[in-house]
Amino acid sequence: MDRRTAEDRGEPVVSIVIVHYRTPDLLANCLAQIGAAQVAIPCEVLIVDNAPLDDAAEKVARAHGARYLCSERNVGYGRAVNRGMEAARGRYYLILNPDVEIRPGSVEALAAYLDAHPSAGLCGPKLFSPDGSLQYSARTFYTLKIILLRRTPIGRLFPRARALREHLMQDWDHADVREVDWMLGGAIMVRREAVADVGGMDARFFLYFEDVDWCSRMHRRGWRVVYVPHAEMVHAHQRISAHGFLTRGQRMHISSALRFWEKWSAVLYLWKKKSTQLRALATVLSDVVWLSVAFLAAYFLRYALGLLFPSWSTAKPVLALGVYARFIAFADLVAVGTFYFLGLYRSAVWRDRWREFFQLVNGVAITSLVVMASTFLFTTRPLSRFTILLFFPFSLLLVTLAREALRRVVAEARERRLHLRRLAVFAPKASIARLEERFRRHGHFGYEPIYLTHDDEARHPREGAPDPVVRRTRLLEDERIAEVVVFAGASDAEFASRLLPALLATGIPVAYIPEEEGLLLEARRLGDFMGFGAIVLGGGPRRAGSWLKRAADGACAGLLLVLGFPLHLVQVIAIGRSAVVTLPLIGRLGRRIGLRAYRKQTRLLRCIPAMGSYPALVGVLGGEVSFVGLSPILPAQWEVLAREGRQAVLDAPVGLAAEYVGASELLGAWMRREPGTELSRDELELLVAHNRRYVKAWSLSEDLRILLSALRGPHGPCGRREVRPPGDAT
Repeated sequence: MDRRTAEDRGEPVVSIVIVHYRTPDLLANCLAQIGAAQVAIPCEVLIVDNAPLDDAAEKVARAHGARYLCSERNVGYGRAVNRGMEAARGRYYLILNPDVEIRPGSVEALAAYLDAHPSAGLCGPKLFSPDGSLQYSARTFYTLKIILLRRTPIGRLFPRARALREHLMQDWDHADVREVDWMLGGAIMVRREAVADVGGMDARFFLYFEDVDWCSRMHRRGWRVVYVPHAEMVHAHQRISAHGFLTRGQRMHISSALRFWEKWSAVLYLWKKKSTQLRALATVLSDVVWLSVAFLAAYFLRYALGLLFPSWSTAKPVLALGVYARFIAFADLVAVGTFYFLGLYRSAVWRDRWREFFQLVNGVAITSLVVMASTFLFTTRPLSRFTILLFFPFSLLLVTLAREALRRVVAEARERRLHLRRLAVFAPKASIARLEERFRRHGHFGYEPIYLTHDDEARHPREGAPDPVVRRTRLLEDERIAEVVVFAGASDAEFASRLLPALLATGIPVAYIPEEEGLLLEARRLGDFMGFGAIVLGGGPRRAGSWLKRAADGACAGLLLVLGFPLHLVQVIAIGRSAVVTLPLIGRLGRRIGLRAYRKQTRLLRCIPAMGSYPALVGVLGGEVSFVGLSPILPAQWEVLAREGRQAVLDAPVGLAAEYVGASELLGAWMRREPGTELSRDELELLVAHNRRYVKAWSLSEDLRILLSALRGPHGPCGRREVRPPGDAT
């Protein structure tokens, strides 16, 4: 669609998109100036209002004939701009802040330049302050030095620094058309085809740096960013983030700067891809440094004690430090090797600081003993064993503190989400909201998902945009994607079939999830069928158990039924005929079972672990229930899982002790949830995942561990509450 065709059809050539946030007076003045400029080309005006407090902005928009789009919450500047561009119809998008006043002829000048220069993707006007002074809206890309000069008190010490002048391009008179690195996003015009190619503003920048990132992506795709001085506008730029010290605006600006660095830094990208290995390497280097420092501290303490007690120094003179040089290297090598074999460089130990500390005590003690024993092998000169004895507390203290400091650095990076590996999620548009909700419920999994739809554009590509497959594979490089997951449905199977080979050619790991993904959770293996790749789903249910387990269950249940009958009788007499209720549950292979349980328990009964599940022992004899087994599921929720193909049809019994959702609990502990109340969706998915893990990893030793852990767990039998059967309102 060229400009004249759009005019002939009565369509706007320029869509003016204004993002508004609680400044209706500025918005009214901005719209009034647009009207006063009497733009000579067809235009439309769209107002995107973020989290309005009242209808003031809507009234202003209606009064000036602008289209009004409202967001109930403040979604950030970039996301709001994208929403406005999605609703716009123009060939060019003019992005304006409400505090900008356009001068007559400025919109026409920007549009004319883009008409005459097809390689220009983005251009911006000359901006003036309200007092008539020039604003430096065209700039070079940021460096660390520039950020320090612009956003910290260091800039006040060097207000005329050369790097700052070059960044603001102050040595240029701003009178000529010039290609620049980037321009302030408060007033820029963008070509629709360029947006179709590089995408909209990155919504991950809530405020600040979204314009820098956008211009950077324009350059990477071959689009020029141009300063057009004969288009003039007035910008009441307040630079809120530049005033004060660590104000909210400054913190937001620094946060966006870190996000920009995280997005484009090759060093940080490498760190995220190899974070575990690099963290282990940093820990090793830190240990070597501080172990050496600890040895030096022990040596100088021994030297100081020799000065304080001359008689001791005479009897045992202190050797020169050079004598210990090779010995320190030997001690470091022994320590690092010992730490390695004790698992001190593994992620599991790193995440548990108390486990790490006790392992450090063991490691330093072993190192000290080995080093002490080795002194008897050095026959040329006797080394100070007292120095080696002092080495133990110094090394333990310094290495522990250094590891804690390193842990804090990593925690800070994680808090700022700088460690997350970028995950490209290709999915039909209808599935994006569900996937976003799932990520919100379950956390980030160590990934930062980037959602990319692939159905609408595949069927209706934008004019001037490259092939959708080509564009998406380009994004993998731009976004430094670590992994890709493709959700495919029947509506976009053809596009997915073209997309997958292109993704695989990039060398990035790709996970393909078909529409019937629930069935794949029961997959046994990948195989070959007549030359076709096939997923084998059948082959019989998995088994968790043995004749030995069944025999042990029966013998223990029979013994407990006999020994516990007197207490059971007391319980029935104390509570009445309704002391025992039947709970409907799903057992092995999806069969319905009725599990008997106490409605209430006396104080004495609650403190005897075996008696808490006494009524259920009858089910153990029948084989549907075991002392350790699957976590139970309610029939209603089983039907929900069945409709989604996510139910675990496993050949294993329900367990009186089941390790469920990360904590060991007796079945009675599960009963405390009052089975008439359904589990949350998160809990249900975790429960199903546990059941599958239990069957795959089943062993008698694992059953024993779960049983012992359940008996001593925090939800032991003494804490049980009243249990009501489903539907019981009494």
